[in-house]
Amino acid sequence: VVNPTGVNGVNNGVFPPDEELREILHEFQRRSLSHIHRIRYLEEHHGIKIGSFTAKLKQLNNKFNVPSVRKFNAVEEATAAIAEIVFRDVNQGQGPDTVKKIAALRLNLIIPRDFVRTTMHALFGQGPSDLRRPGRKNRKKRGALDAIGIFQEIHVDGHEKLGEKALRMGDGIGIDIYGMRDHVGKILWLVVVPNSRLSDTIGHVFLDMVSKYKAISIQVTFDGGSELGWLASFQTTLREEFAPKLSATQWKPAVAVKSTSNISIESTWSYDRQFNGRSLREILEEGRI
Repeated sequence: VVNPTGVNGVNNGVFPPDEELREILHEFQRRSLSHIHRIRYLEEHHGIKIGSFTAKLKQLNNKFNVPSVRKFNAVEEATAAIAEIVFRDVNQGQGPDTVKKIAALRLNLIIPRDFVRTTMHALFGQGPSDLRRPGRKNRKKRGALDAIGIFQEIHVDGHEKLGEKALRMGDGIGIDIYGMRDHVGKILWLVVVPNSRLSDTIGHVFLDMVSKYKAISIQVTFDGGSELGWLASFQTTLREEFAPKLSATQWKPAVAVKSTSNISIESTWSYDRQFNGRSLREILEEGRI
């Protein structure tokens, strides 16, 4: 029977313009998302429903020339990119996974991991196993982040590597940054502040974050410092007011830890420098006389 309307009875949502869809699909590849996660993301964030079938996704990838490791043939370009990334790594501690991700995010170049590993070994005569540093002792063991849900715990910290004292380029030259990150990974608040060591400032920043999300966490974790006075006080007061049934003994509203234990927010600074190209400090220091 002929269907004169051309509608198959399935609601696939509304597809965005081609240029916008192209950028979305290429961003998926840069982030190395699996097909299942791409399909889910398209539906949840863009209203595009293509079901659980990967054939439609592959069709869209082909249409918009989304690169993949299966289509890899840029051997010379990839080799040059790997060499540049490794040479820029001052500490020589980046393994194939990191180099592969930097190439994707910074250069939009999708390279198979095996090719990265083989090339690193051929160019530099070493692989990740050769980069061990036997002198480093008592390294912190890695583990999975565990949480009952979002806003169970928020990690806060100031970034001082761009401050006036760190740059030493003159009075008033520097950028103080303060960040807040959910324990499960999302960066909630990242702002430039006049003084990241002033309690009044950090307290105000905390209330700005609460005002935006209309929510507080069960616990705020920080690595000490006099600038956390008002923040800890606000967090404790808000917890007592809006979650009086939570035991302050079992669920502490504010906890101070060592800097090396405040991993969720501390890792943000190195991750941004590693995967987003030149560090902001390098750019600022170009103005050094």
